[in-house]
Amino acid sequence: MSQKSRSEQFSGGFPESIEAFNELPDPRKGRHKQHYFGEIIFMALAAIICQCEGFDDMERFAKLKESWLRKFLKLPNGTPSNDTFRRVFSAIDPKQFNRCFMTFIQVEHGDLASQLIAIDGKAVRHSFDTATDARHLHLLSAWACDEGISLGQLEVDAKTNEIKALPRFLDLLDLEGHTVSLDAMGCQKVIAQKIHLANAHYLLALKGNQGALHKRAEEFFGSPSQVKAANQRGRTVTVSDRENTGHGRHERRIVMATDALEGIDKLERENWLGLQSIVCVEAHRRELNTGRTSVEKRYYITSHKPDANLLQKFIRQHWGIENQCHWILDVTWKEDASRIRKNHAAKNVALLRKLALNLLKADTTVKDTVRGKRLQATFCEKILSQFLRIDSSK
Repeated sequence: MSQKSRSEQFSGGFPESIEAFNELPDPRKGRHKQHYFGEIIFMALAAIICQCEGFDDMERFAKLKESWLRKFLKLPNGTPSNDTFRRVFSAIDPKQFNRCFMTFIQVEHGDLASQLIAIDGKAVRHSFDTATDARHLHLLSAWACDEGISLGQLEVDAKTNEIKALPRFLDLLDLEGHTVSLDAMGCQKVIAQKIHLANAHYLLALKGNQGALHKRAEEFFGSPSQVKAANQRGRTVTVSDRENTGHGRHERRIVMATDALEGIDKLERENWLGLQSIVCVEAHRRELNTGRTSVEKRYYITSHKPDANLLQKFIRQHWGIENQCHWILDVTWKEDASRIRKNHAAKNVALLRKLALNLLKADTTVKDTVRGKRLQATFCEKILSQFLRIDSSK
């Protein structure tokens, strides 16, 4: 058996806790590598957990934590410079990185129990590059709502190009048995078909871009006589009425769902593969400080039967991708302000943030917010080792 060359050896070096990334190709060329590829990824991940934001921070972290890092890593030539971190993350193939990320999720979490998979887009506002006229990065992300973990991401050219990218993104995900929720931009026949053929359910926000369906939903739920007539015809109409108080307001959400689809053109109905129900959400809000009130109606289509309680839960859960993922990345990691932008660096570091977020959320022994967990990891190497799934007893 032929021995690996020095270059091949330095293309590995992934610690056991992230060995799912072993298949990630090392983008560095030549025979003069100074650091193990896997160790660079590991150090960057640890730095991201410990409140570091850019490549300069990663260098500082690695230098100051070198004695701790040597418990787990070889570091044959010390710790990498900021330029090394920058070159590596600028050159990593983001598609390959995302595949390895998904493999890591499979290894860590196994087959996920049936749940809502929320998909939404997010801009990384300051990732634009005026020198090359490159626009800011826009990413599609998938969020497993029960597990509270990110499942992957895909770059799109801009918000308006999400429709074209969605089918490719869905192909990357294991959707069988789950329910996929999307905003109105994803309410397209081809998207519904792809989700249905993947043996999954869909819940799609319905707006004016689907005029006939939207009009039918407005007419039906806005007419008590039509609702009553549907019941008399043996159609199902279910209602879920829930209230909650928080964030300075009181909210009451009334969800109605029905399988009374006769008012939709037969051909139109059949083209929405798997369609079973239309849904209305009537949200009544009252601001606690001002007493100001508002009423908003939103509509959805779904391949689920008209179970208003289940759909109430899913519609509420969909916002988890905003509140538990995108908001945390912006507020806790300051992702929107990040000026990392060269080549593939912004995409790859964005995925690294999601990996760090998953690790922090997966740990249930440290009782704290995500921000608090990052602080604790910064101050305590034992806790940092715990988040990174490495043996801290060495």
